[in-house]
Amino acid sequence: FLQQFGDLKTEEEVDELKGILKPMMLRRLKEDVEKSLAPKEETIVEVELTAIQKQYYRAILEKNFSFLTKGTNVPNLLNTMMELRKCCNHPFLINGAEQKIVSEFQLRYPGRHTIEALIQAS
Repeated sequence: FLQQFGDLKTEEEVDELKGILKPMMLRRLKEDVEKSLAPKEETIVEVELTAIQKQYYRAILEKNFSFLTKGTNVPNLLNTMMELRKCCNHPFLINGAEQKIVSEFQLRYPGRHTIEALIQAS
């Protein structure tokens, strides 16, 4: 094999190798195999941000460091769009936000589970 195809230099040699390997290679696309699949459909569901998400969104957008540094860590605002996206997905994704939100929740509602803070923030 190496003597014949070890040093491919011409297009004819490459085509000959492809012809030999084609019956042994399995490359199929999903739409070629399963004909009954419906075309992919995207549904956009608009949901309003929670109060906590709105606070963080505004602080990130305005680069309000005094609000953002109340937690233990300061989020990296070099990529503002990525931080806004994280905020929209869930504010706990922002560095330092989880500790701040949970501690404020425990001060406001003593004796309640921290899982409720997670739910309220989402």
